[in-house]
Amino acid sequence: MALPRIAAIVPLLLAGLFVPAVGPDPAPPPSGVLAMGHEKFAEDEVTVDCGSTLTMQNDSRWVHIIGPGQDGALTADPTSPVADRRLLETGDVVTTGAWNSPGVHYLTCSVHPEMTVQVTVRPCAGGPCC
Repeated sequence: MALPRIAAIVPLLLAGLFVPAVGPDPAPPPSGVLAMGHEKFAEDEVTVDCGSTLTMQNDSRWVHIIGPGQDGALTADPTSPVADRRLLETGDVVTTGAWNSPGVHYLTCSVHPEMTVQVTVRPCAGGPCC
């Protein structure tokens, strides 16, 4: 009895998530870009001005699935400009939409539960979001 194709495909997909790519080390991101290592953002907390965006780069060899939430649990956050999950492979760069809700927000990686960053959105002097 022949094995169904799915029996070979699923292990390969899982290996792609949990086994790093082979090759030279990825280039570090430029200044002002939030780096993502193997199981950790380069910073635990970042602050952005209301109306600004946040750029992140996967500078590891590991896949990350980033979205709003904490401790690997993705949640719906209608005030976050990251409304859906984003798959980031090695070298991928993503820029969020504008952060228009002052306060504290969280982004996490569903593949690496310990990978959470706090995003503090600072209000404008002239109002919540100038």
